[in-house]
Amino acid sequence: MAEAAAGVGRFKSNYAVERKIEPFYKGGKVQLDQTGQHLFCVCGTRVNILDVASGAVLRSLEQEDQEDITAFDLSPDDKVLVTASRALLLAQWAWREGSVTRLWKAIHTAPVATMAFDPTSTLLATGGCDGAVRVWDVVQSYGTHHFRGSPGVVHLVAFHPDPTRLLLFSSATDTSVRVWSLQERSCLAVLTAHYSAITSLTFSADGHTMLSSGRDKICVVWDLRSLQATRTVPVFESLEAAVLLPEEPALELGVKSTGLHFLTAGDQGVLRVWEAASGRCVHAQQRLPGPGRELTHCALARAASLLLSVTADHNLLLYDARSLRLQKQFAGYSEEVLDVRFLGPEDSHVVVASNSPCLKVFDLQTSACQILHGHTDIVLALDVFRKGRLFASCAKDQSIRIWRMNKAGEVACVAQGSGHTHSVGTICCSRLKETFLVTGSQDCTVKLWPLPEALLSKGTGPEGGPVLLQAQATQRCHDKDINSVAVAPNDKLLATGSQDRTAKLWALPQCQLLGTFSGHRRGLWCVQFSPMDQVLATASADGTIKLWALQDFSCLKTFEGHDASVLKVAFVSRGMQLLSSGSDGLLKLWTIKNNECVRTLDAHEDKVWGLHCSRLDDRALTGASDSRVVLWKDVTEAEQAEEQAKREEQVVKQQELDNLLHEKRYLRALGLAISLDRPHTVLTVIQAIRRDPESCEKLETTVLQLRRDQKEALLRFCVTWNTNSRHCHEAQAVLGVLLRHEAPDELLAYDGVRASLEGLLPYTERHFQRLSRTLQAATFLDFLWHNMKLPTLPAAPAAL
Repeated sequence: MAEAAAGVGRFKSNYAVERKIEPFYKGGKVQLDQTGQHLFCVCGTRVNILDVASGAVLRSLEQEDQEDITAFDLSPDDKVLVTASRALLLAQWAWREGSVTRLWKAIHTAPVATMAFDPTSTLLATGGCDGAVRVWDVVQSYGTHHFRGSPGVVHLVAFHPDPTRLLLFSSATDTSVRVWSLQERSCLAVLTAHYSAITSLTFSADGHTMLSSGRDKICVVWDLRSLQATRTVPVFESLEAAVLLPEEPALELGVKSTGLHFLTAGDQGVLRVWEAASGRCVHAQQRLPGPGRELTHCALARAASLLLSVTADHNLLLYDARSLRLQKQFAGYSEEVLDVRFLGPEDSHVVVASNSPCLKVFDLQTSACQILHGHTDIVLALDVFRKGRLFASCAKDQSIRIWRMNKAGEVACVAQGSGHTHSVGTICCSRLKETFLVTGSQDCTVKLWPLPEALLSKGTGPEGGPVLLQAQATQRCHDKDINSVAVAPNDKLLATGSQDRTAKLWALPQCQLLGTFSGHRRGLWCVQFSPMDQVLATASADGTIKLWALQDFSCLKTFEGHDASVLKVAFVSRGMQLLSSGSDGLLKLWTIKNNECVRTLDAHEDKVWGLHCSRLDDRALTGASDSRVVLWKDVTEAEQAEEQAKREEQVVKQQELDNLLHEKRYLRALGLAISLDRPHTVLTVIQAIRRDPESCEKLETTVLQLRRDQKEALLRFCVTWNTNSRHCHEAQAVLGVLLRHEAPDELLAYDGVRASLEGLLPYTERHFQRLSRTLQAATFLDFLWHNMKLPTLPAAPAAL
């Protein structure tokens, strides 16, 4: 019995969400405050505010109309944030408190595409898709100017940095810059030099020079005193942003003189520094391979000396402005998460493969993110070796890579290999030692890759680039795509699962076929060996999970419960339970012994492609098509301990209640019974009070001494008692006390009193009718009794 109890104790009963890694930026404008402590970015209908130090979303601001945010801007004094929605409403926020201080109509006839504050933080300019530019006084709360004349969408507005000049610059789809005078309420000049869309306007500190960048691969330097172009600098890439650097030497950036220098960001994916006078590039970042590296935004926070750049993959990179050394990386949006794994000997990190050639490694303690480049197409699957520092990835680019995390948590690619002729969709590392890995591909083959000694003997990454891997064995295994491979705990067996509805068992390292598992009605998504028994689990698109015996390839059990494809399955609780994830967005926990689904967990809205359990078996990790990564914590022991504590507390309270009733301390007894929130226990106390010879007086005194919240609870209990004719007398007695001694206004102020009255009235009427019928019957019997009494017989005559 003791062993059985211990076995039951090892079963899990529930997981709770410990943490979520969710999208916070889906493209559009990004802005830093002046101190560089907060980062503002758009995510659909919300503007998210990130704490730069921790990477946590401090606040999420959403307008009442719940429409997409089309533009926003933070005032130069960092006090006011204004957002514009697709519903043509402008909202002014006290962003630190998260409250809207003012809401007004934009008056534009199409959504606001851009906005900018003036240097004094009092004026706000908005440019609309209707070609209009409007200026608002955010202090006095009224519109001051309305400028027409721009053809098409106004996608750029900027005030002159000198507030005394009262100039506003705007750019629309005609590739020119219009200069508006706020004093004269007219267009002073139209600056033409670009022949493609202008993407940014930036000004020098003295306000005499303006720099414009465009997708026509040039930057133009303008003299704002004469409103003429003084220089055109060809930059040989389509630009999304250009930033004028402070006029001071910065040797690490190649800035040796105090002349005008600027920094550009564009489709080449690197930041470059240019000298305006000569048109030379004086510094450029090292260019790394891989798609999605194009830069879509760049901004400088001068006071904090931070430079922010944004990639086409929605990654946000923070650099030191004087040296361009990378300080922080944030992954704003992961699109579809395809696989997830715990990393590190203590499972301190998480690696995520999403719809991207980049891998993202998150530190669970600090939320810091590393973005790993190497693959040239979408990474499809991951697996980690036993010690937790070495892990492998495979991708659509038909290659595999091995990565190593050092003790500081930094990850580098240490090996790569290629050989498959189609996408490599699944990968599995050896289980006992870091000796080999196995890959499965759409080319219907499996490859065995031994790890070279050079890779294992070194404590750090190899010098001179990644080691090249060579496949030791190649085996054609199935007739259709191989979706999953798994290596047995002893490294001697390999299981493969395919779209052809079968799983197969192979002997390693020669890849000899041992047998086939047939029985699923649709393709297999996952195969997994039990860590304890000679059993294989398979998850299929037919919505079932099956357990198979390795000796005779027979089906031992089938688990049905998912409404759609089962995408992943993992053994937990020392092989006694299963955790599965499906395309219905659900996780299910199964107990193998009785085929029971113990718990269904719901935290995703789409297909859960990634599932991994920690080495201590106390946490689980899931990633899904809804872009979320969820960290789950096993709360079985905590819930059992809480339940045990509750039971013990109930026993103690019950004993105390019995003692109080025995001592006739009714007030304490009634208060304790109400705190237990058990109507039957409270009823027992009321019945005990009513059995007392001085019941009426005792009940009144006790009930009236209760607190208001206790009276409210008592009234709710009366509704329950009143439904039963055996207990209605206690309910009516309590109601009588309340109605006689509580004012109607006080009773109506009780919490839930209306619902209680609705429950009390019909049963009370029924009890009253029953009593009335009983009284009538009793009166009739009494009448009959009186009428049936025989007349008194006369006394018998005396005997003679």
